[in-house]
This record gives sequence, structure tokens and C-alpha cells, in this order.
Amino acid sequence: MKPKDRVMMLSTGPSQLISAICDEIGFEDLLNEQIEWDESRCKLSPGARLKALVINILSDREPLYHVEQYFEEQDVEMLFGSDVEASHINEYALGRALDALYEVNPWKVYSTLAISACHQLGLPLGRLHNDTTSYSLYGEYNTKEKVPKSEEAAEDLEITHGFSKQHRPDLKQIVLGMSVTPERIPILATVENGNTDDKTWNFTFIQKLRNLLSEEEWGQLIYQADSALITLDNLREIRGNLHFISRLPETFSLSSELKEKAWKKDRWEEIGQIKPQKKAASYKLQSFTEKLDGFMYRFVVVYSDKLNEQKEKTFLRKLGKERIKLEKAIDTFESTVYHCESDAKEALEKFEKENASHYFQYSFKMEPEEQTEKRKKRGRPKKNEVPNVITVYRPHLQCLEEIEEAVEEKKRKLSTFILITDKCDRQEMTDLEILQTYKGQEAAETRFRVLKSPQMIDGFFLKKPSRVAALGIVFVMALLVYGILENRVREKMKQEEKPLNLAGNRKLFNPTGQVLLKELKKIKIIYIQQNGETLRFLPDNINEECKRILELAGYDMTIYVSKQAENTVV
Repeated sequence: MKPKDRVMMLSTGPSQLISAICDEIGFEDLLNEQIEWDESRCKLSPGARLKALVINILSDREPLYHVEQYFEEQDVEMLFGSDVEASHINEYALGRALDALYEVNPWKVYSTLAISACHQLGLPLGRLHNDTTSYSLYGEYNTKEKVPKSEEAAEDLEITHGFSKQHRPDLKQIVLGMSVTPERIPILATVENGNTDDKTWNFTFIQKLRNLLSEEEWGQLIYQADSALITLDNLREIRGNLHFISRLPETFSLSSELKEKAWKKDRWEEIGQIKPQKKAASYKLQSFTEKLDGFMYRFVVVYSDKLNEQKEKTFLRKLGKERIKLEKAIDTFESTVYHCESDAKEALEKFEKENASHYFQYSFKMEPEEQTEKRKKRGRPKKNEVPNVITVYRPHLQCLEEIEEAVEEKKRKLSTFILITDKCDRQEMTDLEILQTYKGQEAAETRFRVLKSPQMIDGFFLKKPSRVAALGIVFVMALLVYGILENRVREKMKQEEKPLNLAGNRKLFNPTGQVLLKELKKIKIIYIQQNGETLRFLPDNINEECKRILELAGYDMTIYVSKQAENTVV
């Protein structure tokens, strides 16, 4: 049937750019190679349907049952090819795509895509930052759900209570673990049971990572993670098999020993700031090679002049409580009298032993005083009876003061932490490079913040744990495209003299992906269907900053009107 003539203004936003980046990294083809699908049941391949989800997540996050409505306002043929309609991207088709992804193990599918993209874009895999976060879910979930699975299928996901990093212990949750490059590109991501412990997660995560990387990549890899990595069991498993950098937990006695040793030697290497911000912390370092569990490791003692605010508040609160407790004990002690000097001295020694303080010093003076002895005889005393006066000893507080040196020493130690690595050769990796690698952990933390923003995840609307697991990986797929866009624009901006002038008159040389996507929402096209032909035009008033963002990303506005448009990044 001949299509009806019509003229529309479509708010395409960043959809075509997202689609172009997906096509550049072979998104659909790589997914279709790994996921089985029945063409007779669905006109769109699973790769195309999952690409549709990625476009929707980054452009205008909607629950599955609203995605079809979103694509009714998009140029679907430009995104997915001729004869494709928005109705083909309905919630049932998307749900089946999630089921198909779950069947072949989502984390393996994603990592194949991510590693291929990094190879294609020339992004190194030498250093990876690894961490977990939790996502609270509302509603009831059938955690005993069983689905038919192939040999490659994922394990059943258990949505349950666990340690909530969102501070919602009342809600069930899932745990997302992720491995991110310094360029903030996720390489490996896994959706775990809600009660997964970080210490055991690291071990299983490392095993998965080992299966993904080549021998050469594995040999060059430095695995960076927080202190949950450092357990004796984990160290024994990775010993000699994996280069790593982490933080030594305070629970190890070696931690306090090394801090004492560093402050006693006082041979600090002044590093200064390692970030360009005005209020950034300044650092100084000392390194030692010591044995832990019978094996030699290198430890870098790090001092920061910016005392952790929360640690300082906690310490000062404990200090205040200790003073109050001590003052109450002193009041009770001062109200007691002793009938001989030896008893008084003995009581003072006992008090000082029971109330010893590392942060407060005090002194007492035992002063004799005369006191009328209580009459032992019964009845009224006689008129000429002389009261018996005795000498007693009462403690009097002379001073109570804070030991400033001890308090300052504690604050110094609170500002000191210890890094551990198997890289014992200082010529291979300097102390500063170890600190910089550790501080790169924010690459993973910033990706989690992006995922947790309302623009990305505003709630899961799925009943089946298997689909929750698959959709969690699809969000990371969106994060991959997001990271490529952000990194590419930031790298190009290093060569620019003029900043991007974005909404709110913000002038930026280092824009986030969220800012870029928000600016690109301004893009619209004129869509005309006439006499069986489709024509597309760009309005004359296209925002100049949108044009510039597309150019920085390696494209131009023609990707919105021509299927022949290509990436121009060299």
C-alpha cells in the first residue's frame, strides 16, 4: 500500500550519533554472532533490538513498555534500515531480546564487544580499575525462577538483601561489578546476587577477566581494586599470576607498623598535587619492601594533607566522648575521701590505671583536711563532750588537658594510608605512578555515578530476575557508547582553543557525556514522505554547538539525513 504523504518535525536528539557509534564498533554484528534468534518470530535481530534499548537509555530513558512510543518520534529507518517500523520495537520484542542475551551469558557477550571496540579504537588494556556497587529494587521477585539454559548461559540471579551501598537495607538488591580502563571504558561487567561479598567477588571476577584477555594483555595488566581485594586467600590465589595495586586494610597489623616506621624514619618524598584543581590534596610518599604471608610485596606509605572529613569528624566525636567519660570518673573520684595517706595514694594509682588515656593528661593533689568524725555512741551528746576531729585525704584535680602531640599524631595517621603492590622493582614503576594508578579508581566510581543517575536508571520495571540480569548488562553497553563519546570529545578538546559553550552559558573544555547528550537533544530534522519517497532536511537554525560536538565526535550533521555518512575520526 502506498504510504500516506506527510511532513513532520522529528526531535531526533542524539539518537543518530549513538547509532553511528554503535555501527562503528560493530555493535549489531558482534551481538548477532553470539545470540541465537528466530527470524520468523521477529523482524529485527537481537543486536538491533538491544541497540534500540541503548539508544533509548542514552536519549530518553523509558521503561520497556514506553520504548515503542519513543521510537514513534524517531527516524526509525535511518536507525535500523528500510521497512522497519516503531511497532517492531515493542516491549515483547525487547523482552525476547533480553531473554536471548541471558541465554548466552550476558557478561561474555558484552566483553567480546567492549574488547573489540578498544582494539578498534586503539585504547590500551594495560590498567583496569575494578569495583562493585549495589542497586536497590522494589517489589517481589521469584528468586527461584528457572529458565532453560544452554551450556553458556548465566547462573540464576538471586535478588535478595545484602550490604546496601545505597543505604537501603530494607530493599532487595543486585550487585554490579565492573572493570574500567583509565579512559572510563567498561571492559567487563557482571550482575551478581544481592548478597555478593566484595572479597569473594574479586576472586571470581579475576578468573573471568583472565579468560577474556590474551596472554600478552594478561602479562601487561595491572589490576587495581580497593582494599576488599587484599585478603590472605586472594593474595595466595593471585601470587605470581597477576600484577595488582590496592590498599592495605587497617585490619592487618603490618599497616600500623609501616605507618610508625614511616613517621619514625621521616624520609618522605614530596610529591605535591597530582590533580590540577586548586584545592587538590598534596602528597608525600615513602616506600618499603616487606614480607606478608611469607611473600615480598612493595608498600607505599602515602600522606595526604587533606584529612578525610568524615574520619576527622568520627575521631573528634570519639575524643569528645572520651573527655566526658573521664570528667565523670574524676567527679566521682574527687567526692571520695581516704583516712590515711597510703590508702589515698593506692586509690590514685588504681584510678590512673583504670582511666589511662592516650589523648588526655591530668594530675591530682592529695590534700589533707580535718573532718569531724561521726559520733559512734547512740543518743544526744553531752554538753561538754568534745567532737573527735580526724585528718582525711581528698583528691583535688589540678589540671585536665588534651595532649596536643598525641592528637596531631593521630590526625597524621588518619591522613596516612598504605598501598600494596607486587611491583617491587622501583625502576619498573615509581611510587608516584603507583599512587596515580590507585587514584585512577575514580574511573570506575564515576561510571557507577552515571549509571545511578535518574537519566540512566530510574527504576527497573521487570519481573523476571533473568531479564534484570540481562538489562543490567545492556545498561553497561549504553555506558560503553557513552564512554566512547565522552573520551573522544575530551581528547579532541585538548587541541581546541575555544571551549564548548553549552546550556547555562557553561564554557567547558572537559565536558561529561551527560552534558553532551543533553545538548544534542536540541537536534531536529524535517521528515517528508511524498509520492512514495522519503526526504530528510536539516533546519537552518541547527544549534552551532551541536554541530561542533558531532565534529569532535568524528561525524557531521549528514548522519541525520544520509545513510552514506561515515565516521571521519582518524
